[in-house]
Parts: sequence; C-alpha cells; structure tokens
Amino acid sequence: MGLTVLEERFGLSPAGYLPCADGRPTYEVGVDQLHDVLAFLHDEHEPPFEQVSNITATDEIDISETEPEREVLRKNAKKRFRLVYHLRNLHEVEHRVVRLVTWLADGEIAPSATDLWRGTNWMEREVYDMFGILFSGHPDLKRILMPDGYEGHPLRKEFPLRGLSPDRLYRQWHLAHKDVSGDGLSHHAPATAEGEEQS
Repeated sequence: MGLTVLEERFGLSPAGYLPCADGRPTYEVGVDQLHDVLAFLHDEHEPPFEQVSNITATDEIDISETEPEREVLRKNAKKRFRLVYHLRNLHEVEHRVVRLVTWLADGEIAPSATDLWRGTNWMEREVYDMFGILFSGHPDLKRILMPDGYEGHPLRKEFPLRGLSPDRLYRQWHLAHKDVSGDGLSHHAPATAEGEEQS
C-alpha cells in the first residue's frame, strides 16, 4: 500500500514548506485530522507504521530586535508552531519513513498519540516542556527536562537567550542535593524503609 492513499483517503497534499533533505515523503495534516491519520497509519496501512521515531516542533515567529513585542510569522509559515512527526514502518525499504506536519496556533491543542504508541508519552512531554504545546488525552502531561515549577518554555522565540534566573535554579538544585556526608561530595543519605533519609 503506497502513501498516495493518504492523498486519496484524507485529501492530504505533500508539504511544500521545508521538505526533507533526504526526500522522504512529507504530508501536511490539519490538527482536526491528525489523530485519524495517525490511527490509519498505525492500524490500517499495510505494512503498518509501528514506530514513532520522533515528535518535535518549531516556533515559526520572527521577533524583531527593534520591536520585540511585534510577532510576525516566518515566510511560508501558516501558524506559529510547526508540529512534526516521523513515523517508521519496519517492513519495506520504499516509504520506510513518512513525515507529518501539523500547524498550530499559540494555545491550540493537538491530540495525543499515546493511545496508539505508548512511546510517544515522553516525546509529547518534551514538546510541551520546550514549547508549551498541549496534547489532549495525554495521561500525564508534565515537564520532563526542566524542573517542576519552572516558568516559561525554552524553545519559544520570546524566551530569553540567557534563560530565566539560572543562578537561582542552580542554588535550589544545590540545596536539594547538598552534601550530607561531610566528605565534600554530594551524597544522599540512605533511605529508611519508610523512604525517609536517615540523619
């Protein structure tokens, strides 16, 4: 079954914006169709796409140095965020990998793919952590790289290049992991049966 079935069944068209350098097929999918297309590739396509090798995103706004409050989309971008999926089937050489692109406005929610591929759990958490993109139906959408309680999303264009209070965050980490052994090394005391540290 060739990938032209995506054009016939869902009316998709090959993506013209930032095509893959290696020529792998890329299709633009509306967010309202995204889960249906993913489910088709997972459940009905022959051979099935059994693996999601990557989910990532890009922030497609340009922020002017002279007018930082003015947000303008990059040329050919349709919405602020470009959400990208790389799916892989493990059975055929041709069309082994397909890339899906979905455009999202700021605050627009994408459907989770965790009901299809459990491994997308952490990928979606990373996209949320870095860009603030939400996934409906995700079982536990929370930060995965940045600390709990961190403010902002580091790969959004408005995020400061030097970060947000990195010294304060380091001090908090250091206090949480400070030396309790007296030997100058950062050790944790052994836990008791109740999970509490011994003094």
